[in-house]
Amino acid sequence: MVSFRPTVDVSFSSTVTAWSVLASRSFEKETMSPLKQKTPKKDRPPLTSSVPDRLRPVDEHALRIPRGSGLLPCLYVPVAARSISAIETYVGKVIGRATSRPPDRVLLVESYRPAEPDPRLLIWNHPEVAILHNPKQVWVDIDYRRYRSAFKRVLPDVDITGLVLDHVLNRNVARINGFKYVRIVPVSRSVNSSHGSLNEQWGMAEMVKPERVAREAASKAMVQYADIVDLVKMLNMTAGGSFMQNVNDFQALVDLPKGEVA
Repeated sequence: MVSFRPTVDVSFSSTVTAWSVLASRSFEKETMSPLKQKTPKKDRPPLTSSVPDRLRPVDEHALRIPRGSGLLPCLYVPVAARSISAIETYVGKVIGRATSRPPDRVLLVESYRPAEPDPRLLIWNHPEVAILHNPKQVWVDIDYRRYRSAFKRVLPDVDITGLVLDHVLNRNVARINGFKYVRIVPVSRSVNSSHGSLNEQWGMAEMVKPERVAREAASKAMVQYADIVDLVKMLNMTAGGSFMQNVNDFQALVDLPKGEVA
């Protein structure tokens, strides 16, 4: 079973938003500047704690995937977008670019404020939960290959030594679905290998089915939200072997207590 030590007290005052509490759990406070703190040994890069005032809109045409995973609105995490316009509508404001030729291949995005977290969910006890709605995010063109060096240019003080920059949504899947940009996050090599060799291959088999291709072609969604497998990866967890045990156990962290409703 997946279990985590309590790290966040989700009891929020009227003067501090829930996401400010989550994002500032143990990270250095900043506003619009790049991250300053170096990565501690064996840890992933620190997160910023700024929370933009604008509430992030929800793409009503993109809810099939998160709802299919049983996710509440506070766990609607954008991971792919059709265009920069889609990013600035449903994700956040583009505040930096890492490339000039060609332009707009790597974007630094300041995320809009997500929905208030439901304190009944156990996921808020996960030690890396703040990565999901991190206010500073890096999004890349799916055809751009030099994203690691570009990541270092937009966040020069973040040490990603020993970590892999992972496309949250598989690039081939994104291409089939018509998405140009995908969010990248730092994860361990074992996590990258686990998800890349298992669930993403299953995803590709599903994606190329004619009925699936036709449905995506007709979709009006401008972004794609994470499913439960994507959340597991973003939290730096392996899929859990051929039976994806970690993913199965993780469901309990995003489900409401038995008998309670949203």
